Amino acid sequence: MRILVEPPELCDFADLRLAHELMRRHRACRAGRCLWKSAAHHTLALAGHLAPQSKTPRERAAERGVDFPAVGTDGPPTADGPPLRTLREVLDRLTELGRPNTNEGI
Repeated sequence: MRILVEPPELCDFADLRLAHELMRRHRACRAGRCLWKSAAHHTLALAGHLAPQSKTPRERAAERGVDFPAVGTDGPPTADGPPLRTLREVLDRLTELGRPNTNEGI
C-alpha cells in the first residue's frame, strides 16, 4: 500500500500583507496559543515568506541565555474558573469514557 502525502496549498484569497501585519500585532503571542498568530505564521510559511524554525522557542531561548516562561505563566492565576470539584468530576467522567465497555453483549 502506498500513502501519498501532499502539502497544503495557499488559496487565492490569502492576504500576505494582512498576515505580516498580524505577525507584527501579535509579536508577544506564542503561535501555539494564539489563533491569529498561528494563522498568519501558517500563511506566510506556505507562501514561502518565512521558513519554519528548526528549533523550538525554548531551545532558541536557551542558546541566547534568555529565560523562557513555563506554559501557563502568562499572568497571575484567576479565581473565576470552575471549582476544583467540577474539574475532578469532568476528569473522572472522561476516564470512564476512555475505558473499554466490559458489559458489551450482556
